Amino acid sequence: MSKTPNPNTVAKALTPAVNVVLLATVLHDTLREEIDGYSREVLAAGTYPHEDTGEPVRDPKDAWLIVDDVWPVYYAKVEAKFRAAGHDVPPGFCPALMAESDLHKAQALLIESSKPFFGVTADQLLGCFKNGKTGLDTHREFLDLLIGLVVNHPTYRAPVI
Repeated sequence: MSKTPNPNTVAKALTPAVNVVLLATVLHDTLREEIDGYSREVLAAGTYPHEDTGEPVRDPKDAWLIVDDVWPVYYAKVEAKFRAAGHDVPPGFCPALMAESDLHKAQALLIESSKPFFGVTADQLLGCFKNGKTGLDTHREFLDLLIGLVVNHPTYRAPVI
């Protein structure tokens, strides 16, 4: 890009996409915390062995490592808890993972919305390994810069939830 984009024009154009990312982030973080709470309860109440060590899994982040033949029992108990709390999702789906997918889609929309101003695509960001940073680091930093450009603009008004 040969010309520096006008910050006012960029902020105005990106505001809707930034709002979608912010709302998707709140939903994801809230659901992740809730589902992890159910997972911790289930893990604490039973023995779900780690596929490599055989030791009980205690952290929801490690639940995917539960021995294959025991995993369905664990997940059925977590699913029963989130369904009892009112989450109506297709069988086998996790509300937090669905929200994470929506968040990734919102982030992709924001990057795509910024392309006319900065000429950068998500693929370019993810493929950028520089100065010890991974493509994911670069991707996250670019999103943070776009969000910061919008939310720090004097005319920005946060979406009402």
